[in-house]
Amino acid sequence: MIDQSVIDKLEFPKVLDLISRYAITESGRNKVLNLLPVNNPDYIKNEGELVNEAKELINTVGYPPIEYLSEIFTVISETRIDGAVISGIKLLEILKLAKTSRLLRQFIFQESKEDSLLKQKASGLFADKLFENRIEKIITEQGEIKENASTELARLRKEINNKKSELVKSINRIIKSLKEEDIVREDYLTLRDGRMVIPVKVEHKRHLRGFIHSESSTGQTVYIEPEETLDLNNDIISTSFAEKREIERILKELTKVIGQSAGQLKVSLEALAEIDSIFARAKYSLEIIGEFPGIENSKPLYLSEARHPLLLKKLGRQNTVPLSFELNDINVVVITGPNAGGKTVVLKTIGLLNLMLQAGIHVPVNSESNFHIFDNILIDIGDQQSIEDDLSTFSSHLKNLTHIINSSDSKTLILLDEIGTGTEPAEGSALAASILDELQKKGSLVFATTHHGSLKVFAFNQKRMQNAAMEFDHSNLFPTYRFHLGIPGSSYAFEIAKRSGISESILDNAKKNIDDDKYSLERFLSELEEKSNKLNKKLNELEIENTRLKGLSALYKKSYEKIENEKKEILKKVKVESDLYLDNVNKQIEKVIKEIREKEASKEVIREAKKIIQDVKEENKNAFNFLNDKTNDNRQYKVGDTVAIKNSSTVGKIVEINKEKVQATILVGSIKMKVKLSELIEAAESKSVQKEKFNNFLITEIDYRLDIRGERPEEAEYKVIRFIDEAYQASLDRVEILHGKGTGALKKTVWDILKHHDKIKNYYFAAIEFGGDGITIVELI
Repeated sequence: MIDQSVIDKLEFPKVLDLISRYAITESGRNKVLNLLPVNNPDYIKNEGELVNEAKELINTVGYPPIEYLSEIFTVISETRIDGAVISGIKLLEILKLAKTSRLLRQFIFQESKEDSLLKQKASGLFADKLFENRIEKIITEQGEIKENASTELARLRKEINNKKSELVKSINRIIKSLKEEDIVREDYLTLRDGRMVIPVKVEHKRHLRGFIHSESSTGQTVYIEPEETLDLNNDIISTSFAEKREIERILKELTKVIGQSAGQLKVSLEALAEIDSIFARAKYSLEIIGEFPGIENSKPLYLSEARHPLLLKKLGRQNTVPLSFELNDINVVVITGPNAGGKTVVLKTIGLLNLMLQAGIHVPVNSESNFHIFDNILIDIGDQQSIEDDLSTFSSHLKNLTHIINSSDSKTLILLDEIGTGTEPAEGSALAASILDELQKKGSLVFATTHHGSLKVFAFNQKRMQNAAMEFDHSNLFPTYRFHLGIPGSSYAFEIAKRSGISESILDNAKKNIDDDKYSLERFLSELEEKSNKLNKKLNELEIENTRLKGLSALYKKSYEKIENEKKEILKKVKVESDLYLDNVNKQIEKVIKEIREKEASKEVIREAKKIIQDVKEENKNAFNFLNDKTNDNRQYKVGDTVAIKNSSTVGKIVEINKEKVQATILVGSIKMKVKLSELIEAAESKSVQKEKFNNFLITEIDYRLDIRGERPEEAEYKVIRFIDEAYQASLDRVEILHGKGTGALKKTVWDILKHHDKIKNYYFAAIEFGGDGITIVELI
């Protein structure tokens, strides 16, 4: 069980609050707000798949028919009480529950797949149109009782209306007579305590016999019920009481009917809340471009393009630096780097994403990521970035670390911020190393940040520990917030101090006072990190080039096979047409022979005619023998020969010959191709062959980068769509679109296209050092 204090410090409730805003019903919102992380993989996978199904429905058919509902669980329970009477407004909420449940059930069962998990959830939704009709017959859309709810109610209301009409006539007549004597203050009807009265000037109150109900705030007006209308007013009040009793009888009867279905309604309310919660999580997942990654503890922990969800909300996707790493046989990671360089954010991102995932919430990572499920998460974060409980003293740190050591095991995730601080550096570092060693032996997964240089050396010498660094931009003297596993980082105290305005003389003096070995180590780490960054940049470029070459090779192969198939189809068609032509010629000749025979021509003339027919058939047969030949050439090729492919402009060198398969491997530029020997000709012949009829084997090289800077959005849109389609046909995995920064119009056009293109797997801005938000990296499916 993960402690609530850990959940709060990792700001999990803030994420729940964001998601709850997507819920429609009060019970659905409460369901989201009460989500908690669990350690059951089956439950987590089930919840993740439910959210996937909800996302698919939203993307294909739209949002489900869920209406706002207040929390009515208690109201439903009250309908089971003997003699209970539920108000019309509350009955209207129950009607909304019944109607929403039925329509939602219908929506899910019609639009979901046969084996849908959502169908299982929807099976608990109440669906009874007769039940709805019973309430609709009595309650208006405003929660009032309809006049025709019963025969008696209709009679009573008619009687009340008739008597009110009679009363109004009487009052108006009296007012008219009093107005002539200037006794009435105002000539309009007024109600006091449900009875009709006349406003009379106080000095004339004795001129009208009747009952005084009240006076105005100024005392200048009294409200009198005339004596002659007392009986009529009494009749209206008495009939109104009878109306109320009839309404109460109707509501009591209806409440009893609803109470008979209270159990089903409670189940339906729970199912509706659950489904509302699922769709709220689905909407949130779509907003953050969330995924449900793997959750296999047997596989390495792998985070790809992970982002902190609260930073994502605050800064946007482009400005939130992603976190990527993979751990193989490592369970302690020591993170070092500059202050305000993102070390604590890394800890919080790892912890918060695990809480979200274990609560059935999609997380902002690439789908190939793999998380581990933990029974417990323990933290010691003295956070100055909105964490509430700041454990700032050494003693409080030790108390927390003692609890962590005693509570941890192999199924525990531990996040330690600035371990070993708060005391003398040498002793704090030694204590921190010993604690990390103990946690490593227990098999816990530990991420710890520090500024202690000796801990970097300690981690380097341990088999199951690894250093990690937060990247620092040496040219601009600013942190980039990028995480690099496998190398220790430097604190860059002098560089940051210089950027902050500390004078050179103070810095020079400080460098003299620092231990030479320690300063040399920091310089070495700084240089190592800089070289590592350059190497990563080079590796990234090589990866892009490798992807391009793979795509080009696939394009060659695909185009070659297509042309070969088209060639055979054309030749077969030509042969069929030729056979039909010869059959027609044959019939004509036979007709001639028949005529010759009928005219008693000589046998030699007939024999000559048949020979001509046979010669034509043989010529046709020989013309198409090459369709069945396995080889069309008896030439002997050897490794090193320069050859060309028939019917193309492709020229290359033979690097391998497979006599069993009767094929050769030729090198065309940097691409190797396997080609049948029968399809090869000497390079000298290639120019003449290019003019042949079947010269369609043309390969277009697709560049991995499209530059649309300076284009108008409408021109760029066409080029981007065409570029993506060609890249997909070329089997490229990844391409770049260079749109520049400028006003942002081209960037918006590109992202709008990518957002709706069905061949796109993922897209994001390039790293800062590779162009930042001036270049969009596109991953194709």
